[in-house]
Amino acid sequence: MHPVPAAVLRSLPEAVRRARRIEAALSGGLDSVVLLHILAQLKDRLNAEISAVHVHHGLHPEADGWLGFCRSYCAALGVPLRWQKVIVEPAGKGIEAAARQARYRVFAQSPADIIAAAHHADDQTETFFLAALRGGGLRALAAMPELRPLAENPALQLWRPLLPYTRAELAAYAAEHRLEYVTDPANSDPSYLRNWLRHDGLPHWRRHSPQIDRHIRTAVALLQDELAVLQEAVEVDRQAVCDAHGFHTERWRQLTPARRRQSIRLLLLEHGGGLKNKAFLADFCRVLYEIGAGEAQWRLNGQILIASRNRLYFLPEGWQRQYTPAAGQGGLQEWQARGWQFRSFRRGLPPEMLGQTLRIRPIESRDLIATPAGRKPPKQILHEHGIPPFIRSCWPLLTDAENRPLALANLCADSRFAVSDGRIPCDPAFDRFVPPNPA
Repeated sequence: MHPVPAAVLRSLPEAVRRARRIEAALSGGLDSVVLLHILAQLKDRLNAEISAVHVHHGLHPEADGWLGFCRSYCAALGVPLRWQKVIVEPAGKGIEAAARQARYRVFAQSPADIIAAAHHADDQTETFFLAALRGGGLRALAAMPELRPLAENPALQLWRPLLPYTRAELAAYAAEHRLEYVTDPANSDPSYLRNWLRHDGLPHWRRHSPQIDRHIRTAVALLQDELAVLQEAVEVDRQAVCDAHGFHTERWRQLTPARRRQSIRLLLLEHGGGLKNKAFLADFCRVLYEIGAGEAQWRLNGQILIASRNRLYFLPEGWQRQYTPAAGQGGLQEWQARGWQFRSFRRGLPPEMLGQTLRIRPIESRDLIATPAGRKPPKQILHEHGIPPFIRSCWPLLTDAENRPLALANLCADSRFAVSDGRIPCDPAFDRFVPPNPA
């Protein structure tokens, strides 16, 4: 066996050893052609089904020909090919970033356990310098790990088995095995910063520092180790500030400023997929720290973020329509069929009352609910139970067929009708807004 496949086999991550299906990203270029050839050779030893995926970006007149090449190559290797044509929309990202985003969306749809990408040692060096030139932090400078969850689909692992090898080594492998491949003219366009690095910047620096690639690979390994420690610390903080009810901003304020930023960065990435910019992160942290138990709102990636009463909520655009109950009526079984739950409470409604026709509707200004302290407007009761102000106008109210209030969903029954160990209607969607120990 050629030394490269043998070395790849010796250093397999455990997740790859367990994989039952590996899908290789195949552009048709040198690197991806070599990768697929190596995986096809290792198919029996990997104990996994090998397939390929090609993304047709439609950015070059020869793109159809590249797809044809990939089809023929996969047929020759006996490897199934999945392909998809995408529309690349820069929208302020730049054509390279937009193409990558479209490509990774296709990868995320893979039925495989592992997506194998053909990034190599020269790519790693270029990625490090690009991060430095663009002002990247530790995560960016740590460049590309060998294995990581795919951000667009964390159930998938992205595997880069060729990172130890240079492009020259891959070219020698292709020549030895007489592998053909296609060449994208865009890879020579110096208007792209990566291409300038590859063809001008790095060759110049290599003449002055012949060991630069080895030094950069050493630096990247150290940075990845340090990044792992940072991620462990962020996870510890996450467990400290998050509970079953979500993100607790009062606990978050007890962290140091740097740890607050890291916690919020992780939280926003998990919910939105990406931050607007560093200024947004800094301003978000500043406002969230200063408002205390007050309320503030932000828009991010199609979501509304609301901080209220020391909690942070992620809601979809137009969340009011989703949470405002449409007036309706029916029996207990009908409401249960719609997803409502009738849970036991220390003081709830008796079975005979729940057996009649029930209405669930939004709160009205004239509504009053009896409590041990007298009759009160529902919104006052919501305030006393610690319900965030922004959701109070949407809170569901249970009434009888004559429109008399019987209970506030998820919270309490009208004291005139409440009995020991009764039940209260609950919409699970509203559980997130009820404090752990409501008043």
